[in-house]
This record gives sequence, structure tokens and C-alpha cells, in this order.
Amino acid sequence: MTYRVEQFVAKIESPVVAVIEDKQMEFADGKALAETTFSKLFCIESLAARGSKVYVNLVENDRLNDTNWTGEEQADFF
Repeated sequence: MTYRVEQFVAKIESPVVAVIEDKQMEFADGKALAETTFSKLFCIESLAARGSKVYVNLVENDRLNDTNWTGEEQADFF
């Protein structure tokens, strides 16, 4: 994951289902999801509570280096 979302995901005490494209991965709680290492960086697109589970929809982060060392965002020219 990215953008330090692990800090708030880890606070989810209910069972969590991470949805990446059409694949679902179930975790006992948010801490288990936050401790999982992925091969790509993801951002949270949406959160939903269904029944007793929290569904976290993850999308690949397409802007890896969007800020420089001074905190300025890169300009988009396209």
C-alpha cells in the first residue's frame, strides 16, 4: 500500500476483504492487511461495510513519485 494508509487500515477490528481488480483476499482484521507485502503500490479507491466485513477496494498507484523533496507536486502537461 502507499500514502501511509496502513496506519488507519491497521485500526480496523472487523474482518477485511481486500479487492484488487476482480480478486478478493480475506483477512482476519485490518492489521493483517496492513502487514501484508504486495509487489505493487496501491491506493484505496473505496471502503464499504457489508454485513460484518469491511471491503477495501485497492487500485494500483499510477503516480509513484508525485512530489519532490520540497513537497511540490509534479506538473502534468498531458
